[in-house]
Amino acid sequence: MAIEKSEVEIVKPRNDKREYRRIVLPNSLEVCLISDPDTDKAAASMNVDVGYFCDPEGLEGLAHFLEHMLFYASEKYPVEDSYSKFIAEHGDSYNAFTSSENTNFNFDVNAGCFEEALDQIFSILHQANNVC
Repeated sequence: MAIEKSEVEIVKPRNDKREYRRIVLPNSLEVCLISDPDTDKAAASMNVDVGYFCDPEGLEGLAHFLEHMLFYASEKYPVEDSYSKFIAEHGDSYNAFTSSENTNFNFDVNAGCFEEALDQIFSILHQANNVC
């Protein structure tokens, strides 16, 4: 998988010791990576370019409804509420919000569980992408 390194400069405060890097995945997904070796937590935030302005006429609120429904299960993780149970056992929190043009999904977990948490949320979002 070829990853494009971005030349975009990320501006940060002088006292911020974290490292930042922006990459673009082959599917054009833009990723901002932040490394903080002083923490035992890991977090991710995914922003999808679909919000309530995309709701079909007569189905106002559909984007917000789907935001909530996505967390219930996926083909790869078919047990109902498996994502929220995983986060409760291995992390701290997860959340989502729908705005006019975007829907955001985010979570934070213990650093050792980050890859599995990413796999679960990507599985959910990938399945949703295949439905649309």
